[in-house]
Amino acid sequence: MAGASDAIRQRVWLRVQRAFHDARTHPAAPTCFHRHPAPIVLAVSGGPDSLCLADAILVQAGALGLTPAIAHLDHSLRGEAGHADAEFTRAFAGARGAPFYHEQADVAGLASATRTSIEVAARRARYDFLARTAQAFGASLIAVAHQADDQAETVLLRLIRGAGITGLRGMQPLSRHPFAPGLYLIRPLLQVTRAEVLAYCTARQLQPRFDESNNRADYLRNRIRRELLPLLEQYNPGIRAVLARLADTAATDAEVIDYAAQQALAEVLMRNMNLPGNNRLTFDRRAWQKLPAGLQRTTLRRAIHNLRGNLTNLKLAAIDEARDVLNSDACNGVVALRPDVRIEVSPTSFTCVIDNRPQEEACDNL
Repeated sequence: MAGASDAIRQRVWLRVQRAFHDARTHPAAPTCFHRHPAPIVLAVSGGPDSLCLADAILVQAGALGLTPAIAHLDHSLRGEAGHADAEFTRAFAGARGAPFYHEQADVAGLASATRTSIEVAARRARYDFLARTAQAFGASLIAVAHQADDQAETVLLRLIRGAGITGLRGMQPLSRHPFAPGLYLIRPLLQVTRAEVLAYCTARQLQPRFDESNNRADYLRNRIRRELLPLLEQYNPGIRAVLARLADTAATDAEVIDYAAQQALAEVLMRNMNLPGNNRLTFDRRAWQKLPAGLQRTTLRRAIHNLRGNLTNLKLAAIDEARDVLNSDACNGVVALRPDVRIEVSPTSFTCVIDNRPQEEACDNL
């Protein structure tokens, strides 16, 4: 047993080390990695994944060149169990000498006020809290505990929603914070399976908390985890690894597409009409119509990302509807791409325009 425990510890530690090495050497690595040690916020719920992540980073913080703090948000959805999670996480941080940040959010009230689901409201509250914590701690980097099984579920979820190649990349090891410019999310456990997480917690004598809401059948992700993935495993026992490879392949393909899109966007934007600070981007419609279908889609996506910083609520069907109009003989009109972005069409040009209204969800579906 000791040999098995040592093996799982070393495997998880090495994968965490590799994740930070790859992030630091990435061409788009954030400048926060230039600081040594670099402040980092660890998002810890008290569950197995986040406890594994926090422990693996804390025991290697010196070698990784990091100064960690622990952040925990009580969503006010689970009553005393939620309060107990917070106290558990506070004790975990205190035993390891890590600064601890904690807030309580009224997620149910936020969901009602914004007319969104509990899942969407909880995600927004969580990421807003992590951004505030990072700013208070002087960090630009936030570690979150998504692991390999989460990646498989994400790919399936996006496939069901009609994602294109970019959405099928799943979650990226290093990405920008969805709502806070200048902050980054790192996911060091994306190559670690759920089974390995549980084995690591056992090996390290960690006693994580368990959230019973993860078993609720009214959450689509839970149904994918509990129903769809086990069904697919009857056809291919290695389906989780297959989905992870699909995400990796899609990510590399998307890099090529993004490079081509950047070149194409420079050619079809009407530079004399696109001034810095404008909430709009104007295209030469005739030049854009000459692009292949794939570059038409991707230049529209890139325009929205340049304007908004994310691809919130952007669906492939909306992109294709816009393409149909822009490639038609329509002389004038307005096409909605998502709740806060529209395209204004004229005979020789079209303009992507943003409205400064609140966004509901950050989920790159394309």
